[in-house]
Amino acid sequence: MLDVGQGLAVLARTEKHALLYDSGPAFNAFSDSGSRVILPYLRGEGIDSLDALVVSHDDRDHSGGAGSVLEAMSVGLLWSSLSPDHVLLSANAWRVPCVAERKWHWDGVSFEFLHPHAETPSGRTARANNRSCVLRIEAPAGRVLLTGDIERAAERELLQRVPALLPAEALLVPHHGSGSSSTPEFVKQVAPRHAVFAVGHRNRFGHPREDVLARYREAGSGLLRTDTGGAIQLRFAPGNLRVDAERVRAGRYWHES
Repeated sequence: MLDVGQGLAVLARTEKHALLYDSGPAFNAFSDSGSRVILPYLRGEGIDSLDALVVSHDDRDHSGGAGSVLEAMSVGLLWSSLSPDHVLLSANAWRVPCVAERKWHWDGVSFEFLHPHAETPSGRTARANNRSCVLRIEAPAGRVLLTGDIERAAERELLQRVPALLPAEALLVPHHGSGSSSTPEFVKQVAPRHAVFAVGHRNRFGHPREDVLARYREAGSGLLRTDTGGAIQLRFAPGNLRVDAERVRAGRYWHES
């Protein structure tokens, strides 16, 4: 999970493939997370193309950098819940809506969309948050659940339809830890070993909320935050899950303040 401030960008890598889940915020008309954070990181890692890009939903803090990424490098598949007339869907990529039960395998790792379901309300009157693409990744060493900005209604639908697929070693906490998500029932069912919060330093929304943090603590989850830890990296290997926070791994004296 890259540190893009109040937004979200997650890179998922297998042995031979790379997927970017969301692209962080646009800062202004001339600058966004794609050009300022994501592309420099990808190039530094030797990644010159993406097998897939997921734009979970049409919120500026999740989709703002996608245009820069699509313009700068080859992207195989563009998964999204965007409306058909969205400008990003004019990109030179194979465009596919994320719909529950769509799945594939890369290098022994399985990927499956759990949400939105075909019956999830759509259109301009529906909340974009609750149409977020929810992606489950499962490797021999563990499972990750990426949830975008889903809220109570989507959590309830997942609990009713696919409860057995929700438990995960690592959970991208829905909607940055806002009060509209992470219901007690959802937290109990996922029971993550690590709850990861994508939040900006001193963000104006007050994310994550203290009562949400308390629910994950009560569930026994370790709390990881980009506003305090910087970029968060989880490495899954047989029998081992290693977690690194960039500000701990490569700390500077000013991080102590």
